[in-house]
This record gives sequence, C-alpha cells and structure tokens, in this order.
Amino acid sequence: MPFSCRSRRRMRTHNAIFRPLPYAMAICALAPASVPAQHVHGVVELGVVVEGSTVAVSLNAPLSDVVGFEHAPESDEQLETIREAAAMLSNADAMFGLADSADCRISDTSVEGPGYVVQHLAEDHADSAESDDHHHDTHYSQGIESAHDEHAESAVHDDHDSEQHEEINASYEWVCGNVSDLESLDLRFTESFASVETIEIQILTSAGVHVTTAEGRAASVSLSPR
Repeated sequence: MPFSCRSRRRMRTHNAIFRPLPYAMAICALAPASVPAQHVHGVVELGVVVEGSTVAVSLNAPLSDVVGFEHAPESDEQLETIREAAAMLSNADAMFGLADSADCRISDTSVEGPGYVVQHLAEDHADSAESDDHHHDTHYSQGIESAHDEHAESAVHDDHDSEQHEEINASYEWVCGNVSDLESLDLRFTESFASVETIEIQILTSAGVHVTTAEGRAASVSLSPR
C-alpha cells in the first residue's frame, strides 16, 4: 500500500498490489519542488502518515543506496548482500522503531523492487510465516515468477548501464493502542543502508503537514512540526 508520490506515478507500470491511503494525497500536493521526480543516488524519500490509530510509512530508495549496486547479484558476496537487505526490508522492526508506550503492532507490509530482490523477500517471509503471532498482511511485487529471467537479462548489460536505475519501494502500516505517545520515528534502516546521504521526509499528522530533511545516518525523526 505505498502512498508516496513516486509510487503512485509508478502504479500503471508495475504488476503490484497497491492500496493507497486516501488521506495521504495531501503529501503529494504539498511536496516541495526540491524533491526529485526520478531517483537520485544518495537520496531516500520517506512519507509518514498518522491517522487515528494507524501509522503508515512509505520508503523509496535507489537500490544502490540499499545494497551498494543496481544489478542482479554477480557473486556470492553480492547475493548475500541482497539476502540480508531482503530480510531487513521485510521486517518492519528492523526498518523502523516506534515508542513501546504507543503499543503499535505491524498490520501490513508491502515491498516493490527488482525480481532478484523480491524473490528473497518472499523466501524470508515464507520462512517466518509460521512464527508470526498476529495478523500481518505482506505484499511483494514486480513478478517473483520473472526473477530468474530478469537475472539473466541483467547479466548481459554493463554494470554501469546508465539506463539501469533500480529502486526499492516499501510501505509499512501499524495499528497503535496509544498513538498519542508516538512523538518520533526511529530510522533503524540508516544503520544498514549502504550509501544514504539525505532523507527527504514528508509527514502528515493531526497537527498538519510538514516537510523536513535528515542526514543519511539520522537515528530518528520528530513527528511534530518545529
């Protein structure tokens, strides 16, 4: 259920399962001109919506900022890097942290990306499904069935092909028992992403909409306008 402006523009070109949040449309309308229409290496976009008891976060990142390259893995080391990234992306607790007192439980996860990443997301989810203690919908997209074909096709392209710009688009939704205790969002993914320099963040809460920028290794972001 990605709701970022870029993800919405991509809806017609991907065989993805999207359930956009209607109230998040304001984020697209108020996005600053400085937010790039196409991905820029080193820049990650976050959208955060707090509505009632629901907290939703959407992340858009160049694949190179997540794993350090934008092509199918060509070595065991790169394959392991993809697998580690897939495990993190499919685990909301590894990506973000919410205050314990807010009593938030993950209810939905959606990840979109190249087939050679998505196939490992699916593997990770299958391995952990039996240990899931609560209802949690997970959607992975861009054709798991075509992962091997995509890998083969990528192998014939030069690693530095200027036309190759792979992205990761991920969304997470929590239901919180005491959302008023949620004053900030921990950005745990910054500890592991390969080369993030800037995080462009758009936040919609009952206090209104605000846009902020954080450094690539920022540990958290306030959800209140400054």
